[in-house]
Amino acid sequence: MPKRAVALTTQTKEIARPAIAREDTPLADEGPLAQLGGRQFVQDTVSEFYHAIGKYLTADDCTEHEKQQSRQAQFLSHALSGLPEPMYSARASFLARGLNPLLFEALLEYFEARLQEKGFPAALGDQLVLTASTLYDNSQEPLSIAC
Repeated sequence: MPKRAVALTTQTKEIARPAIAREDTPLADEGPLAQLGGRQFVQDTVSEFYHAIGKYLTADDCTEHEKQQSRQAQFLSHALSGLPEPMYSARASFLARGLNPLLFEALLEYFEARLQEKGFPAALGDQLVLTASTLYDNSQEPLSIAC
């Protein structure tokens, strides 16, 4: 029996993560991230964002941008991946540490606009940004120290 090819569509109403990871597919290739073109799309978009804002800033203003660019690309790729819980939230909390909230918010706005430029439906962009921002907000809980 011939294998059927599964077509990825950009028309989705809900972004869902699988309850468990399948062994036959890499975790990074599951979920909404795969619909966008994978980690490379996210890295390219984040790089474009920093290139665009870097034109308008002084060298002193850009000192942390390389670190932010790397962390934000990792966080966004992770947020849109298909990792199962609790690894999903634990890794998100780790990646969220040290992110500049204002730069991350601006990046999400840029990301949403970039998705529309690439022809993805506005509803998908809204949902992906909501997914990433909610995960970021939930990852910002203060650390507790055991006494």
